Amino acid sequence: MNNSFFRIIAIFSGFLCVLLVCSWIGDYRSRETSPVQNTFTSKQADPVGNKNTDDTTEYTAKIKPAVIVKGTIKSGETFAHALERNELDRSLESQVIKGLSQVVDFRKCRPGDSFRISLNDCGGLIRCTYERGPLEIYALEPNEDSASEFHAFRDSVLLECRLTKLSGIIDSSLFSAFSKIGANSRLTMAFTDIFASRLDFNTETRLGDQFDVIVEEYFKDDRFVGYGKIVAARYKNHYKGFDAYYYRPEGQTKGKYYDSAGQEVGTSFLRSPLPVYRVTSKFSKRRLHPILKVYRPHLGVDLAAPIGTRIMAAADGRVSFVGWQKGFGRIVILKHPGGYKTYYGHLSRFAKGIKKGIRVEQKQIIGYVGSSGLSTGPHLDYRIKENGVFKNPFNMKFKPKSRLSGKALDDYIKEQGEWGQLLENNSAPKTLQIETRKIRKQPDGWLG
Repeated sequence: MNNSFFRIIAIFSGFLCVLLVCSWIGDYRSRETSPVQNTFTSKQADPVGNKNTDDTTEYTAKIKPAVIVKGTIKSGETFAHALERNELDRSLESQVIKGLSQVVDFRKCRPGDSFRISLNDCGGLIRCTYERGPLEIYALEPNEDSASEFHAFRDSVLLECRLTKLSGIIDSSLFSAFSKIGANSRLTMAFTDIFASRLDFNTETRLGDQFDVIVEEYFKDDRFVGYGKIVAARYKNHYKGFDAYYYRPEGQTKGKYYDSAGQEVGTSFLRSPLPVYRVTSKFSKRRLHPILKVYRPHLGVDLAAPIGTRIMAAADGRVSFVGWQKGFGRIVILKHPGGYKTYYGHLSRFAKGIKKGIRVEQKQIIGYVGSSGLSTGPHLDYRIKENGVFKNPFNMKFKPKSRLSGKALDDYIKEQGEWGQLLENNSAPKTLQIETRKIRKQPDGWLG
C-alpha cells in the first residue's frame, strides 16, 4: 500500500514538472514573437516649421490591435451619434470624445469626416484618429508614463510634393487654356491673382498668348489633394512678357512675388476689383445714360458680372462710406493713402464686417455684384479719384508695393535665375522634382 502511494506521488510530480517546463517554453516563445514593440524614430525636419509635441524624438507604441472600429460622419450626424451607430462602448465613447475635444471642435463636424479607433484584446484604447480632410488629422494616444491617461494632438501627414511645370497657349480664354492642360480653376485664379496689378486677363488677353507656371502638386497615397504655392510664373502676350517668382526673405513668415529686377509684382492698386467681368461701359466725359436717356459724364467703368460675384478692395485703405447713395444704389467708398479714393456701386450686398471707419487690405472682399440703384443689369460701377479728380482706372500707372535690396536682392537674383532657366527651357520634363514632406498644417502658399 505504501509503495503504491509513493509511486503515484512520484508519477504526479513528474507530470507537474513536464507541465512547468512546457509552460516556460511557451512563455519564452511568446515573448520572442510578441506583437508588442516600442519604436523610437528620430524627428524629421519639418519643411513648414511645425513642431512636434516632443522636440527631440517621436515615440509610438505599436501594438497589434484586436479590434478596429472605422466610420464616417453622415449628414446631420454628430461624432457621438457616429460612435453610437458603430456600437462603441459608452465609457470608451466618452473617453474618445473628451480626449479629442482638446484639439477638435466637434460642433463643426462635417459629413465625410472619418475616424478610426484601435482597441486591444481587453477593449482598451490603443489609438484613435479623426480626419477632417487629407491635411487635417488628429490623434488620441495613451501617455507613455500612464496607460490610463491620454494626450491628443494634430498628427503629421506624409505627402508627396511634385514640382510640376505646366505650359499652354490661349486659344479662347485663359480658363479654357488652363483646363486643357489639366489644371483646375483654383490654379487659374491663383495665376491671374499674381499678375492682377499688371495685367487684366479680361481685356488684355489675345489668341496665341503663352503662359508657363511651375507649381507644387501634393499627393497622398498617389491621389492628388491640392496645389501648393506657384513657384514661378510667366505670361507672354503680343508685345511683352511678364515674370513672377515666389520669394520669402529671411525672417518673414510669408513670401511674395517679384519680377526679374526684384520689384514686387503687386502694385499699390489692382487693375480691376473683379476677377472675371465684361466691360459694358467705358470711362467717358459724355455718355447717354441707358435709363435717364440724357447725356452726362460717366466717370468710371461698368464691369458686368453675375450677381453675387465677389468684389475686392483695389488697394489698402479705410472705408469712408457704406450704404445707399441715389443712383449708385448700395455703394462702398474707400479712402487710400496718397490722395486716392475708389468707388464700388450697384452692389447686391456688403461683405460681413464692412462699415464706416474700418481698415481694409488690398484684395479683401468688400461686397458683391448686384443691380441696385439706376441699373439695367448686374454689374459693378468702379471709379477711382486722384486728388479730387476722377481718372480712367484702366489708364493709370501705379508703383510696385516694395523692392528687394541688399543681401535679400542678391539671394533672390541667384534663386530667380535658376527658375527663369526652367521657364525658358521648353524641353524640361513636366515633373521637375519629387519630394516627400511631413506636415502638420497647410503648406506654405497652399491653394487647395
